[in-house]
Amino acid sequence: MDRETMLEKIDTLYRGRQNGDRSAFASVLAPDATFRFVGNASFIQSFPGGRDDGPDQVAAKLFEQIDMLERTLVDAVVEGNRAATHFKSVLRVKGGEPFEHEMFDLWEFDDEGRIIKGSQFQDTAKIIDELDTVAMAKSAYGTPRAADDPVGGMDFDIGSN
Repeated sequence: MDRETMLEKIDTLYRGRQNGDRSAFASVLAPDATFRFVGNASFIQSFPGGRDDGPDQVAAKLFEQIDMLERTLVDAVVEGNRAATHFKSVLRVKGGEPFEHEMFDLWEFDDEGRIIKGSQFQDTAKIIDELDTVAMAKSAYGTPRAADDPVGGMDFDIGSN
């Protein structure tokens, strides 16, 4: 598979993320695809249900709580069936202020050209801080924050089936 096709598939994922359209994932993900957030292990726990939820539930909670307002590809390196991408973005936790954010992703594609594996390196601590800031503000105004699950871990499947 050529560089442009790989980058188009990655862009399809991010457009789906940006638009809250998880159905876009099915066209580019292998059924047994996995994704891993690398960083502060409490990132997934910051979403009610944490690791106990399946990938669709985690993705839905991510989409519900964090908007991706802007996304710009800074650089990409493609070699064989792998791609490395660096994005700058502007995110906003619902009820919070926009903030700049950077992501570095490593992607692997299967023989059918579908994404089989992804790892994302990002400032998870910043996102957790933003989630906590909004939660504290809501709590101060009478909307209590849901308790986080005390489950660790960062890996989850994101299969399209």
